[in-house]
Amino acid sequence: MPKVAATIPNDLYKKIEEEVKLGMFSDFSEAINIALKKSYAKKSRTYLRWLIKGEGITEASMLKELENIRR
Repeated sequence: MPKVAATIPNDLYKKIEEEVKLGMFSDFSEAINIALKKSYAKKSRTYLRWLIKGEGITEASMLKELENIRR
């Protein structure tokens, strides 16, 4: 897996370090990895919402299409 280096503010580092100490994460790398995944997922959802809005797709039409796929 490729490695990435980042510079983060001291207060954020201390918050992550505290979460690791509390056992929320096994180590610093896991905390950063999960945060990156969540951030990318949020960005992807935002992009999909933008696309849907631009195409004029309604929630009702998406649900109907989902129903058709499940058959």
